[in-house]
Amino acid sequence: MSNTGAPQGTKYSDGTVIVGCVENGQEDEYRDLVESFVRWSRENHLQLNVSKMKEMAVDFSKGKSPPSPVCISGKDVEIVPLYRFLGVQLDNKLEWSTNTNAVYKKAMSRFYFLRRLRSFSVCSRMLHMFYQSVMASTIFFAVVCWGAGIKAKDANRLNKLIKKAGSVVGCRLANLDEVVRDRIVLKLRTIMDNPSHPLHNTVDKLRSSFSNKLPKPRCSKERYRKSFLPSAIRLYNSS
Repeated sequence: MSNTGAPQGTKYSDGTVIVGCVENGQEDEYRDLVESFVRWSRENHLQLNVSKMKEMAVDFSKGKSPPSPVCISGKDVEIVPLYRFLGVQLDNKLEWSTNTNAVYKKAMSRFYFLRRLRSFSVCSRMLHMFYQSVMASTIFFAVVCWGAGIKAKDANRLNKLIKKAGSVVGCRLANLDEVVRDRIVLKLRTIMDNPSHPLHNTVDKLRSSFSNKLPKPRCSKERYRKSFLPSAIRLYNSS
């Protein structure tokens, strides 16, 4: 559940996200968590704008009826299938096609300006600088989150766009797979070196004094295999 703000002139809790787990249809823990947040906000004189709140239930089961909405101050929170959080499009199936479409659309608009710059005979060095600062920053934004999990057709769309940009710049540019590999491995190394990171203990337990490689977690679902930690361990071991 997410709170996106309140009217101006008041103290509000903006961009707050509550994540809860519902197991075997038991929603008590999740709803208690929401109630605790509402109570904390009230005690700290923060106003919650329920009309701007959204709730998204991530559920991979088929034919299951949607959960009843959370009620705050007598108002139901709207349940949505898609939510944009910190610039990333999340959906209730944890698929990335919607996010990829948004990234592709933004990158295409910046590609237009890259071509315009070349038409003005801007040097290759400046074109490359423009690509890295304006276009690549859009394509690879939060790529650690979604890069390993997107569909092949979505990855191909982005790679074709990167290749087109390379032809304009006049040099080969790192494709999606290369950037995903480098950034995910870098992120994993950062986690391993940072004891305060929430995943540090999980990764640290996998480390062995006999080998630099990390054992691969068992992945019964393709969705989990493509998620961050299994993908990071696989790429780390092959680096």
